[in-house]
Amino acid sequence: MTEKEDCCYLSVNVWLSEHDDYEKIEAVMAQWDKLISSPIRSNPDVACISEERLAEDAWLLAAEDVVALLQEVTSMQKVVLARRMRLGFDGFISSSRIIAHMEEQQANSYCFVLENGTSTFFGATPERLLLADVDHLESACVAGSIARGETAGEDAILGETLLSDAKNLAEHHFVVEMIEATLARFCKDVQVSASPTLLKNRDIQHLYMTVSGQRGEAKMLDVLRELHPTPALGGWPQAEAMAVIRLKEEADRGFYGAPIGWIDPLDRGEFAVAIRSALVTGTNALLYAGCGIVADSVPAEELAETAIKFQPMLRVLGGRVHERS
Repeated sequence: MTEKEDCCYLSVNVWLSEHDDYEKIEAVMAQWDKLISSPIRSNPDVACISEERLAEDAWLLAAEDVVALLQEVTSMQKVVLARRMRLGFDGFISSSRIIAHMEEQQANSYCFVLENGTSTFFGATPERLLLADVDHLESACVAGSIARGETAGEDAILGETLLSDAKNLAEHHFVVEMIEATLARFCKDVQVSASPTLLKNRDIQHLYMTVSGQRGEAKMLDVLRELHPTPALGGWPQAEAMAVIRLKEEADRGFYGAPIGWIDPLDRGEFAVAIRSALVTGTNALLYAGCGIVADSVPAEELAETAIKFQPMLRVLGGRVHERS
C-alpha cells in the first residue's frame, strides 16, 4: 500500500504465465470487488496471558562458548547469537491491529507484515539493507546499541556513551567495512558518511552510517545476495560466523533477519532486514532478538541487551514491557 497526497493506493501483483488467460485476472478482480464491498469489522480486544523467555541458560552457555572461541581464534571478530521469547494470548490477533500498533508506536522504522494462512510474520526494523533506484544504490550500517533514557538528559548521556564505546564502535566498524567493500564491487564512486550518528527508536538507539554509490549495471538481487547477512546480523568473517551460529543456536531463525522488501520491473526497490520481529501462529507468538558477541563480551550483559530488543514487539503485542528502574 502507498500513501500519496492524502490518498491510499493498494498494488496487487498477479503472476501470469503464457498459458494463463484473462479469466485469471477476472477472478482477482472479483475478489477485489468482494473485499471493498465487505463491511469493516472491529477487532476484538485480545490479552497477553503468558510470557516465557526460552532457553536463557542454554543461550548463556552458548554465548560463553562463543566468547572463548573468539578469544582463541583471533581471525574471527564477531558472532551474532539470536534467541526467542514466547507469548500466549486469549484469542487470535488480527494483522490490522498489529499494523495499527506498529504505526502508532514504532516511528523511524520499516514496518512489515507477511501472512500465510493462520501465521503472520511482522516487525518494525530500523535497518535498511539496500535501496536501489535507476542509477544509485544505498545501504545503512546499523550496529551497536544502548537503551533510551527516561528523560532527555539521560537519553543524551546514553547516546554519548554509545558514540564513545570501543566495543560498540568496533562492532559497527565491521559492518561499515563489509558493506563498503560489497558495494565497491558493484558501484562506482562509493561514498561513506563521515562518522557514526545515532539512530533512535522508541526503546533503543544504534550507531548509524550510510554507504552509497553509482549503480552502473548492477542487478539488485545480486547485490542483496552479497550483502546478506551483514556482520550486524551474522557476524564476521561471514562464512565462519554462520558456521558457529548453526552449531550454537538451538532454534531455527525462520524469517527472522531475512531481507524483506519490494522490487519493480525496472529493478528498483528497497529491502530492510527483518529484525525487531515476531511470528504469530494461532494464539501464540514467538519474538526474536539477537546481539553481537565479540571477544570481550560479558554474556549476562548481552542477555540484557536482547531483552531491550524484545521491547518493540512486546509493546505491539501488549506484553509486559520491562521498563528500566
